[in-house]
Amino acid sequence: MERSKKILNQQSIISALIYGATYLPVVWLLKHRVFGQPVSVIIAIVPIITFSIFIFKYIKAFSAMDEVKQRVQFEAVVIGFALTAMLAMILFLLGLCGISIPGWFGYAYLLCYCWLFYFIGWLISIRKYGL
Repeated sequence: MERSKKILNQQSIISALIYGATYLPVVWLLKHRVFGQPVSVIIAIVPIITFSIFIFKYIKAFSAMDEVKQRVQFEAVVIGFALTAMLAMILFLLGLCGISIPGWFGYAYLLCYCWLFYFIGWLISIRKYGL
């Protein structure tokens, strides 16, 4: 049983790395307009597929965790979501005021902030539960 938990966790981490390895080159390719629009649309779908596989593996690994680790992961996701929602709300309200910094808070950077906020939540939860 412990071995299957470890395998599920490794699969989740590997799928996250595959997602990151597909996302960054796709962003570069789309930013530099290497291909035409029809091919670019197909290329843009690749990270969505790899992210979906990561989420599927993450949920499977989550179900095999013990209760404390589940709670840590759940709190990390909740904190990350709350911080992302606050950032989106602030950016929306500042946009209404005519204050906008797309170089720092564009769509491409929001994904980075989501991961950053998740890891902030994860660190808070780990410290809370002493793991």
